[in-house]
Amino acid sequence: MLSASPAIADTPAPAGAIIETIRHGALDLKARHVRPPGAGLDTIILVHDTLGGFESTLITELQTALAAEGLSTLAINLSLGVSARMTAFECNERHRHRHEDALEEIDAWADWLLGEGLGPVALVGHGRGGAQIAWYLAKTGGRHVNAAVLLAPSGWTPRSADMEYRARYTNGIAALLTRIASFKPDDYIDNVPFLHCGSVVATRASINSYYGVEPKRDAPTALANVKTPVLALLPDPLSDNDDVTKRLSAVKNQFVSVRPIPGAGAQFSSDALPVVVKAIEAYLQSLQPTGN
Repeated sequence: MLSASPAIADTPAPAGAIIETIRHGALDLKARHVRPPGAGLDTIILVHDTLGGFESTLITELQTALAAEGLSTLAINLSLGVSARMTAFECNERHRHRHEDALEEIDAWADWLLGEGLGPVALVGHGRGGAQIAWYLAKTGGRHVNAAVLLAPSGWTPRSADMEYRARYTNGIAALLTRIASFKPDDYIDNVPFLHCGSVVATRASINSYYGVEPKRDAPTALANVKTPVLALLPDPLSDNDDVTKRLSAVKNQFVSVRPIPGAGAQFSSDALPVVVKAIEAYLQSLQPTGN
């Protein structure tokens, strides 16, 4: 599933949104917090796709639509190694972020919400954000969250990753990893074909994080081991080569449910948003104890 540059919203931020800041190691983390009038303490953390942020079209529209249903949300910006990051990460910046950095940052925000008395906490992630949530749940046991909804979460296998990389950049991943093998983890390397960006400057550690062998980057693999309720919302109809979606549909885990969203597409267009919001709301409500 090829990642694309996330679209930036033309629509304004949701009404009543405030920017929250927490300290995480040497970085300030930023998030957009919306608590509509009359909302309860339950809060949904929204996690964006590759190099995106809370200004992306999907996250902005989703946060606004969930607020209209009376649901509180915290749309986080993964730092991507940049303190106080407020906008999408541009390809011409120097890349030292790692895919797995998201796990600690998601945990930090969930912990902060609970410390503020806001919970239970649920997670909703799109694309790579969904895969990062899946890995987070498998690694932590979902210690700070009660549920998750994943929108077209990304996957990884050696074969599919290499095919996608060759489709975009001609040469395979093996050639890339051979080229960077002599560098130290924090060394910056020029002219690296990377994610959807074309040629970038990136550290060896960052490149390895996204292209080295790591099955836990694969949402279907991670979801096989989670013990937190998860709903995966998948594009429908499937493309003939959509290996990730087919493998998600085949996950055997009592905690994982799968639902196709007709006409959604991998980017979950605005037309599909009402169905997505209702699915999220109904799923989270179904997990409430009887009588709530």
